[in-house]
Amino acid sequence: MRTYYRGPDALITQDRLVWYDDITRTYLIRDLRTVGIVQDGSTGRRRAAAVAAIVLGPAAAVAWLQVSPVAGAVLGFLAFAAVIISVTAAPMRTVHVRQLQAHYRGVVTTVYESADERVFNQVTRALRRSLEDYPRTRHAPDLAAA
Repeated sequence: MRTYYRGPDALITQDRLVWYDDITRTYLIRDLRTVGIVQDGSTGRRRAAAVAAIVLGPAAAVAWLQVSPVAGAVLGFLAFAAVIISVTAAPMRTVHVRQLQAHYRGVVTTVYESADERVFNQVTRALRRSLEDYPRTRHAPDLAAA
């Protein structure tokens, strides 16, 4: 059996891709279709804080008028804190997570992901070679007719 890549988080051979994540996932090369790269460039902290600020601002105004000034002040403080978090989280280093996604047995599946660009590229090249070398038709008819 030919091995294209062997590392601490993945193994790619001529007939399977094994991804060692929290759980070990094994994919047969013959069942992988339309493999593509997806890049997620956000950690989500800044976006979540901005959404919280947008939601809590009007909620504070409604609570101030409908419930009590104390409830409005608490929600207003939380909205202000969310704005501060959103602004200060901007300079934080964004972690780029790269994913290999494919149709596997009819379902779009993430077959591998990594934040390490070098390792991700090695796995991508190995999978590409494995897909190119895999014979798609086991018993191809002889097209050289007499």
